[in-house]
Amino acid sequence: MTIKPTNIQYLDTLRALATLGVITIHVTTPVLKMMYSRNMEFWWIGNSIDSCVRFVIAMFLMLSGATMLGKEYKLGEFYKKRFMRVLVPFLFWLLAYWIYRWTNLSPKIQPKEFQAIIQWAVNLFVAEGVSKHFWYIYMILILYLFLPFLGKGLRKLSNSTIFIILTCWVLLNILFSNQIINTLNCVYFFQKTKDYFLYSGYFVVGYYLMNVSMKTPNYRPINFVVFVCTVLFSAFATYFASKNAHKLDMSFYGSLTVNTIIQSISLFLLVKDSTIQNRIMDWIISTISNYSYGIYLVHIMVISILFNHRIFWTMAYPLISLPAIILLTLVLSFLFIFVLRKIPGGKYIAG
Repeated sequence: MTIKPTNIQYLDTLRALATLGVITIHVTTPVLKMMYSRNMEFWWIGNSIDSCVRFVIAMFLMLSGATMLGKEYKLGEFYKKRFMRVLVPFLFWLLAYWIYRWTNLSPKIQPKEFQAIIQWAVNLFVAEGVSKHFWYIYMILILYLFLPFLGKGLRKLSNSTIFIILTCWVLLNILFSNQIINTLNCVYFFQKTKDYFLYSGYFVVGYYLMNVSMKTPNYRPINFVVFVCTVLFSAFATYFASKNAHKLDMSFYGSLTVNTIIQSISLFLLVKDSTIQNRIMDWIISTISNYSYGIYLVHIMVISILFNHRIFWTMAYPLISLPAIILLTLVLSFLFIFVLRKIPGGKYIAG
């Protein structure tokens, strides 16, 4: 099979939605954690918003599969391009977050000696990967090592064969969601290997959806209804799971749950082949898409800075404060990366 060109408008739309979605998750999660069993009205607002954007990680991976698996690569050129595009900016931001986290420590616990600083930095890396949102970058860097080989194999297969493979992948996700199977996660290597393998399935999903033709004339309204159903399921399943556990249970938010798989696929098909005629909106979407990696890297720092200046969801009713902070975080993150790209050599480290 051959793949379409990568500069397609709806792919930019999906990338922009995923970028906005990841900011939304990190802004609304504190509402969920702080308000459960304390203020259920506020909690339901956070839960409802969060349930709308569970597709985020899946969509980023699907877009990589859609745009990359259909191409033939020379390995040296592929790894060099990925190194410059992904790894170099990540290393810069890794250092930036180390410095930022150190400067935010209270004077009493802030290490001053060089050896103590290095030990603190190592401990932070082991405990949190420096910043918790970096887990995705660690994963994607490893998955990119195998992506050219995955694409080479997939291009030899028919759509029907790939569909069967994806069906088996969904079944594996269900199997590994079993609590008995997950007891094997006590072995760290097994856990990471299993997780990375399952996440790589989204590459294949994106590639498949990019190439499959929708023959049903009313598939877009159907996918909209399916997407809404997944949002409702996520919200109510999280509520009842938490109620039964007598504490907040966010397991239904997982990126590898069947509900999230369905949500991600329905959104991809809902937006696929759509066009935006409004020039301003098209520019906004393409700009967010172009800056998406940099925005992803910096947005946690921006949220933290806002919090340090008491710009937090508690400053107003959450239906007002949450959208305002999400939009402010998006704008500030974009401006940060935009300015950094204008500095000589900044385009190589900004993301």
